[in-house]
Amino acid sequence: MHDAMKLALAAMFVAVSTAAQAQEVKGADVFRAACAMCHQAEAQGAAGLAPPLKGSYWDKLAKTGTYVPGVLLAGMHGQITTDEGPFNGVMPTQNRLADSEIAALSNYLVQDVNGVKSVPAVTADEVAKLRAKTPSVSELRALRKQALAK
Repeated sequence: MHDAMKLALAAMFVAVSTAAQAQEVKGADVFRAACAMCHQAEAQGAAGLAPPLKGSYWDKLAKTGTYVPGVLLAGMHGQITTDEGPFNGVMPTQNRLADSEIAALSNYLVQDVNGVKSVPAVTADEVAKLRAKTPSVSELRALRKQALAK
């Protein structure tokens, strides 16, 4: 292979890598586009509409690894208890989001909004596997109950 061709291929690789990095999904951007309307800009929730997405229990939920992306994929309905008290509502599924967006959003909620840095980040591959067998709302409720009991 000629040196010029090697240089051209190397330049193309750098350009593709730079473009891929520029398109990296940001959890905060996904949150603003998909969640903030109901859960508010600072994830504080809205009385009678949507529970807060931050609180003392998030470290326990994050340790499950599947609860947060599972809720994004399946949605949630019925009563849940938060630090602000009980909420009873319906969250529609966000399964229209790409696996990378759900992973980024899950990580944003856990790590950035709630400051839980002790758990591994959710990956797009893990979301794809979970999407292939999305848990039901009743399974997610049971997982939540089990996680919060610990």
